[in-house]
Amino acid sequence: MATAIVSTVGNGASDNNTYAVKGRKSVSQVYAATSIPLFATGAALQIFNYAQLTGAMTINAATTLANLTQWDEVLFVFEADGTQRIVTFGTGFKASGTVTIPADKGARCRGIYDGTSICIYAREIYA
Repeated sequence: MATAIVSTVGNGASDNNTYAVKGRKSVSQVYAATSIPLFATGAALQIFNYAQLTGAMTINAATTLANLTQWDEVLFVFEADGTQRIVTFGTGFKASGTVTIPADKGARCRGIYDGTSICIYAREIYA
């Protein structure tokens, strides 16, 4: 049985590079000071690629957690512009906190849904 791939691929900052395949879903997110990721049902790994951060950001997930199943994983990918940026994990996250992304660097934050909230368990800064 073939797996359907939903994809829009582009290289520009405004391009939507969303795809879904084999239990994974990737979503391109625009930068906003407050972001609410829209989790999909049935995707064991969901990746949220944020457009280049141009200011601080808070991510609140409490209103969309119902679409997740216990032990689903979430990966957030961030890129900072020429200034250090801070991302705060707000409502819907256990042990909420921040990740500081140095100027012109990126960060990946991985979390797992425990049935109640998302627990961020790994943070990585990369060049």
